[in-house]
Amino acid sequence: MNRHFFIYGSRFIIFSVFLLLVSCLFCYYIDPFSVYGRVYMKNGVAVNSPGFTKQLRMGKAIGIMQRKPEVLIMGSSRSAFGFSSQVAKNYFPGKKVYNGSLSATNIYEILRYFQHSAALSPLQQVFIGLDFYQFHGQISQPKNFREDRLAVDVNNQPSGNKVNDSLATLLSGDALFYSLKVATGLCNWNDIYLINGFKELDERGGSLHSFIKSEKTYIDKTYTIPEFTFKTPDDKKNTFDYFRKIIQLAHKKQIKLHFFISPSHARQWEVIGQLGLWDKWEYWKREMLNITQHEARPYSQAAFLIHDFSGYSTYSTEIVPRTDDLQMHWYSDSSHYKQALGNIILGHITNNSSEESFGRILSTQSINDHLQLIRAGREKYRHSHKQDITDIKKLIDIRNTY
Repeated sequence: MNRHFFIYGSRFIIFSVFLLLVSCLFCYYIDPFSVYGRVYMKNGVAVNSPGFTKQLRMGKAIGIMQRKPEVLIMGSSRSAFGFSSQVAKNYFPGKKVYNGSLSATNIYEILRYFQHSAALSPLQQVFIGLDFYQFHGQISQPKNFREDRLAVDVNNQPSGNKVNDSLATLLSGDALFYSLKVATGLCNWNDIYLINGFKELDERGGSLHSFIKSEKTYIDKTYTIPEFTFKTPDDKKNTFDYFRKIIQLAHKKQIKLHFFISPSHARQWEVIGQLGLWDKWEYWKREMLNITQHEARPYSQAAFLIHDFSGYSTYSTEIVPRTDDLQMHWYSDSSHYKQALGNIILGHITNNSSEESFGRILSTQSINDHLQLIRAGREKYRHSHKQDITDIKKLIDIRNTY
């Protein structure tokens, strides 16, 4: 009895180990999250596996380590979707460029990935898209964000206990699932990233439905749950402390930072206004400007510029079509701009230029006039786009009935 049980158990263990090894080799060969160097081709262009999108924080941390960029773009999904790889080549010829932007990121995560990049790469320039919601101090970190995956800790010291992603990439159910999807061609090849971290395709959309869907998320969750504050959960810090750390590290390493406030649609600013957050929005801009000025002095270096693409312009006031068969030129929803506008943004930043109502460089001398100009732009917009104002009011009224 015991002998038969031993034989059965031994065979079971050997077979299980064999299956496990086959599964690991299969996942390694397919490389569903593009972490082992396999390159897929689509229309003659090198792309990451479709599974890369599902493990974006891991993939981009590894991508930065592998590609060691000289020019880095950082920010939220607005920066991830709004810049094309071709634009990067046009503005930075001969440079290694990587888009490290992450969806639903916050300023702490941006700090940590900047530290990771600065520790591993010969960074020369970094472009960081700034969004108001990123500074909400009470929003928890994304579930798939891992501190120990990064090369240094928050104090910029070598992490020492580098996480081993083998379990996630070779031995997990997700790894096998996405390996099978990629191998059988059942994955979505329309939502993929190039090997330099840029999205392969521009975002489509721009209908009223996509706008309302986006705005509902900001109204019901992003700006309001919990109540918007710059304080972190322990009340000992605020989110501007993380912004300050980014600047300090850049000065120490002589990395040129280019900050820019994302050019969302005017309806996004109306969401902020009708939620009663306008004063905090203006304070956010003032405080970031003060920090850039203050942190430059100890290093006897010029303060890093902040280009403000928010507010009201011919781009941000583009008419939102009321039928789904029409597409917008500049926006896919009230939060995300398209790559045509991203091209203009990079042009302004790299040339230190702006249009009359788009891309103003914040300065202590003109900040009051600049904010007043945006307030005036809002009043004009509210009078000329009454239906858009009503749309936002209805969404907020519905939330208030919960």
